[in-house]
Amino acid sequence: MERIGAAVVGGGAVGAAVAWQLAEAGVADVFLLEKNPTLGEEQSGRSSGVVHAGIYYAEGSLKARLCPVANARMYELCAAHGVPCERTGKLVVAPAKEDLASLEEVRRRATAAGVPGLEMLGRAAVSKLEPSLSAEAALLVPTTGIVDAAALVHALARLAGEKGASVLTGFEVVGLAARGGAFEVTGRRGDGREEVFEADLLVNAAGLRCDLVGRMLEPGLDARVVPMRGEYVKVRRTRRKELWLTGRNVYPAPEPLDLDGERITVVGAHLTPTFAWSAAGPVPGDEFTVGPEFVLAPGRYDYDTGRLPASHIVARAARYYPGLTTDDVEPDYAGIMVHLAGATDWVLRRPEGLAGCVQLLGIDSPGLTCCVEIAREVRRLLVGS
Repeated sequence: MERIGAAVVGGGAVGAAVAWQLAEAGVADVFLLEKNPTLGEEQSGRSSGVVHAGIYYAEGSLKARLCPVANARMYELCAAHGVPCERTGKLVVAPAKEDLASLEEVRRRATAAGVPGLEMLGRAAVSKLEPSLSAEAALLVPTTGIVDAAALVHALARLAGEKGASVLTGFEVVGLAARGGAFEVTGRRGDGREEVFEADLLVNAAGLRCDLVGRMLEPGLDARVVPMRGEYVKVRRTRRKELWLTGRNVYPAPEPLDLDGERITVVGAHLTPTFAWSAAGPVPGDEFTVGPEFVLAPGRYDYDTGRLPASHIVARAARYYPGLTTDDVEPDYAGIMVHLAGATDWVLRRPEGLAGCVQLLGIDSPGLTCCVEIAREVRRLLVGS
């Protein structure tokens, strides 16, 4: 049976970054295995494309530890490898007085995480910066930005390839088993043919399928993915003067959401600038996404059944962006984000007795921002450097 150095299951940003880091560490014959025809089609490619600063996460969590470091390094990585990325800054706004406590908690967590440049603004200061917004107060976060997620994934895969890794798309992992110090991997190609090989190291970076892939190796794994569908519309800031935005990300203060019997906290429908093409290349343009509004998806890849009306998303954003009406927006994409039931942080799991394996479970936002830092954690766990 053919034997390789490492199998990385899942070709999103995290999986591509893991393949790069393992190959860079000297692991020979690293294979990145993706079931779709192209990389980054799921969580990575259907995200808001935000470079997060690290302001939301509980002290001591993996997210809080990695995100501020990942933020700074993401801009460096993108500049070095030609990935469109822009430090736009961000306002987290309290639309009403009852949102001030949530905003203050964001400020507290961001300060504890060491996020630089934070500034609390009152209503007048918010209006001066962004006349189209209405808010009791806001937290200015200068290090937030946007990135072209698809370009990032492909850049990471290219870096992995330059270090000797191989990318195999259209290859769905359908079976995993520990065999005598290695891992037997069974995969199915698009034409139905199955292939079996062994890997010295195994990383589960399967995103929306992380629990299913995880149980192939650990049948008793207590992990359950709840698919959160985020739905978007889009607006052009030049449509009317009441809609003008300077180019920052704008988020409401976090709010609760009941999802599949669990009460979680989400960041709410926000405004995110997107890239447009100019003579100089990609630059932040006039079009903004509005969303996501989250609902429980009927399936892990069901992007369309029972989509919310645009008026629902508009109503949520209009709390702080009052000029926005349903006539101003057009339908946009939907994405599905993994939520690991009962978890508030990412899980990097090393199965007992399987030193060559890492299971990455519930890698939700800010996983795109932190993809390389997560990969470096995996590298340290598996190869020690």
